[in-house]
Amino acid sequence: MRFLITLVITASTVGFSPALHAQQSGARTVLDGVYSEIQAARGRLSYTAHCAACHGGQLEGVSAPALTGNRFLDRWREGAVTPVYDFIRQNMPPARRQVESASIPNAEYLDIVSYILLMNGYRAGANELTPDAADAVLLVGKDGPQPLPDGAQIVTVGCLTAGSSGGWILSNAAEPVRGRKETASSPAELAVSAKRNLGSLTFRLTDLEAVPDFDPETHRGNKVEAKGYLVRQPNAERISLTAMETLAVKCIP
Repeated sequence: MRFLITLVITASTVGFSPALHAQQSGARTVLDGVYSEIQAARGRLSYTAHCAACHGGQLEGVSAPALTGNRFLDRWREGAVTPVYDFIRQNMPPARRQVESASIPNAEYLDIVSYILLMNGYRAGANELTPDAADAVLLVGKDGPQPLPDGAQIVTVGCLTAGSSGGWILSNAAEPVRGRKETASSPAELAVSAKRNLGSLTFRLTDLEAVPDFDPETHRGNKVEAKGYLVRQPNAERISLTAMETLAVKCIP
């Protein structure tokens, strides 16, 4: 199951999502105008030169996926703009992985991201998009922040509880946010999760056997950080786990 989801939802492999603060505090989103018109104009030229052959002149997708529309947004929304920038910078165009001369300056990749935002209907602002700004801006749909879609790579916190009919559940769970890696969090990342408030959601936990050196029975009742892939299903929402860490031995809502 996780393998199939991973084929559809490709995530950046760096760190914990810095967009958590944006989601909780009402910080900036792409609706606020995070790039300039001049930057998007440069991006159009770069996109035409390096991307249009595969992704189409209108970003509609030809031999590569479309870069506009709900499917594109669902792949990245509710996370910072940085993972989009990093994915393009590290992987596109495909030739750059074989030919050193095919590399593009990082600033040009930011221009391309700005053009992609323009073509998705997000307005321009007064300032150019920078790496620091991309890491602090949340990519959302036209209706603003929403719950993450089915299949998203996530991280959340909650109480590890034995299910009444067997198995394990995450009770009092917070709304999941985008995760950027499947593996265990660093101490700094765990410190961020430890400060998160619990919530009112419940998720069934699957693939516990994929979490190394974690015996759920010895962590019963702990406040934990859960990472994995979100499965949205009415009355049976669950997380296909990739990592789990204890945050506190007591879990008080």
